[in-house]
Amino acid sequence: MEWFKPYEHDLSEVFAICTAKIAEFPPPLNEIGRRYMQKFDVFQEGSAKNYICYLLPFWMKDMTQLSPDIYRTLSTANIFGMLYFFIQDDIMDTHPSDYTAGMWKHQLALANLLHTEFIHTYLNLFPADSPFWNYFKDYIEEWSEGVIHESLDDYFRDNPLLIAKKAAPVKLGSTAALLLGNRPDLIPAASDLMNNVLLTLQMMDDWADYEQDLTDGSYNCLLSLIKSENNLPRTHLLTTEEAHSAIFLHEILHHYANIASATHQRLLDSCLNTPHVISFHKTLVDELISEASNIKNGRKMLEHGGLQYYLSILSKL
Repeated sequence: MEWFKPYEHDLSEVFAICTAKIAEFPPPLNEIGRRYMQKFDVFQEGSAKNYICYLLPFWMKDMTQLSPDIYRTLSTANIFGMLYFFIQDDIMDTHPSDYTAGMWKHQLALANLLHTEFIHTYLNLFPADSPFWNYFKDYIEEWSEGVIHESLDDYFRDNPLLIAKKAAPVKLGSTAALLLGNRPDLIPAASDLMNNVLLTLQMMDDWADYEQDLTDGSYNCLLSLIKSENNLPRTHLLTTEEAHSAIFLHEILHHYANIASATHQRLLDSCLNTPHVISFHKTLVDELISEASNIKNGRKMLEHGGLQYYLSILSKL
């Protein structure tokens, strides 16, 4: 992973900085915060590796040429922001039947401490009158709109790039680097580039999570595509059988991967010099294509009497 290896040492320092700052939180939030961060620490086995949040500032090096400390500081800010927004997502996604009295007390308290670090880190780089804070406001508004309207408006069916709204704060990593590198002229193009990457990243997440989202009733790009391809209304609640039939028998994932491939072509047409962003996106697209190919090859095995694949399909239908 050439988009990761060159920055491995930098990231080690970034996570050490974050760990040290969280250790200063009042107990028990320092320990709760440490455990929570470990769930996303790229160096922890089994963690959720949200590479783009950690690495986006470093990927701007080819266009900005800032000091190494600046990229590490921006990465630190992004990690605190990531943790803050993930807690918001956890709370919003909690089903009422799973709620118990007081369960959000520690989460909300921790979230506010993380948000303070998030803001404070950026304030050390950008004074209150900096245009950075206008972008900050815009991205938070995009996130809010995405959270509220994603499923109501069915973004993936009508305008897939709007899917990126829910991850808009990630763009602070590129916008901040471009402002510090005196390249504000590149921010609109970088924002468009990132919207395309964030779309594919959400598509990947939704492929991985579609069964859970079926159960929870959460919005999901793949499930939206299945309904669209079958001329089903947006309000239709897909059954597990309908989803599995589309995926394993009718190869909907092939169409899904083609959408990601088309997105990659848009990135290749970009005027920006962002080789690591392009490489990262290609990794995502290749993985989706591989998943679609595995299903297609499995179908061929079924057609030729592949017993094990036949049994695995039956277990899903």
